[in-house]
Amino acid sequence: DPNENIQILRLQEKVLKILLENLEHEDSFVYLSAIQGAALLSDLYPQQILPVLLEQYGNVEKCPESRMKTGEVLMRVSRALGDMVFHYRDPLIHAFLRGTRDHDSTLRASSLANLGEVCQRLQFTLGSMVHEVVSCLTAVVKMDCEAEVRRAGVHVVVLLFRGLSEKTTEVLRDVLKDLYRLLKYVVQCQQDETAVLHAQLALQELDEIIRRFLFPEQKLEKKIIVLP
Repeated sequence: DPNENIQILRLQEKVLKILLENLEHEDSFVYLSAIQGAALLSDLYPQQILPVLLEQYGNVEKCPESRMKTGEVLMRVSRALGDMVFHYRDPLIHAFLRGTRDHDSTLRASSLANLGEVCQRLQFTLGSMVHEVVSCLTAVVKMDCEAEVRRAGVHVVVLLFRGLSEKTTEVLRDVLKDLYRLLKYVVQCQQDETAVLHAQLALQELDEIIRRFLFPEQKLEKKIIVLP
């Protein structure tokens, strides 16, 4: 029934409007419930709700805290979507890439963390978007004025290597050299001890991945032959 569908859509809009308003509530119980409610609603109606959430996340007129809470909703939805997250790959990644250029450093760092997790979830379906992601990470690590954000950029690389593990050599094949050079740059040229530590961890992860790729474990099998 078309009328019934229109009523359901209007009800969705009303409920989402209330939930988004409550994301800005000072009481943690209220805004955490709003995050959970918005995530559940998005899980049921992703096509209708995700575009609204993405618009809210990119709205520079909203305070950074509210936008970061919307980011938390987006991450919960992307986890719940599982493999279906691929259908929302471009808008999700572009929203977080834009977030890494925001005037607020905490939002930039939060956007980088979200970006890293989405890339982990996409795995092989990340495709050509990997080039945009690596360009963003390189710019952040080399040029962001805040140490917290530069650290977050390096940490994304650590998370990617850990999350993708053996798949790293396939998923990141085209950009592995760029990521290796970026990590070496951090270790050799940056003064921030935390960023250097993250970069060293990432290089260790990469070293292990390459070793396993070049020298896969040999399975030892005993064959028992019964002679006639």
